[in-house]
Amino acid sequence: MIPQKVKEHIEEYISQEVYVQIAIIKGKEKVSIETAIDKYFNTNHFRDFSEGKPYIHFIDGLRDKCLGKLKNSPMRDKVTEDETIKLLQKKLNDLSDDELEDTYWEIETGEFFTGEQIKELENNCSELIKLLNLSSKNKKEVQKTIMNFCENYEKLCQKKYPEAPLPLEILKSVN
Repeated sequence: MIPQKVKEHIEEYISQEVYVQIAIIKGKEKVSIETAIDKYFNTNHFRDFSEGKPYIHFIDGLRDKCLGKLKNSPMRDKVTEDETIKLLQKKLNDLSDDELEDTYWEIETGEFFTGEQIKELENNCSELIKLLNLSSKNKKEVQKTIMNFCENYEKLCQKKYPEAPLPLEILKSVN
């Protein structure tokens, strides 16, 4: 199972990316949120998003940080006061070579992943691609999915930055 901290990190990243794009279109074009989302469908950003690029980028970054690459590192036994490095050293020294080859480090959250968890991320990516597929989904369903990302981002912002202005003001229109 993917650690909750990582799920939240990915959701925040994706929601922010989508929100910013919709806000830019809405502000530039002086249109409604719905029209901004329709215009978003014709952008390169949406094309990349609907192809799962945020997940793919995240997964590729994880694979690049396989602990197996560090098993012969001189850092493995170096004395340090850095807690993050100490945690990494502990993993490197406690796991077998086979386990190291199937352990990946997500630096932003400090979480470690297995190959099985990466497969779960790949499944999440596939699900996102299905949700955003305009050729097989009703356009209104895809609009709702995009709106949900924007709404989630505003909820997150309200918790983290309660005084910050939100350009789309979705929660004001919902409440």
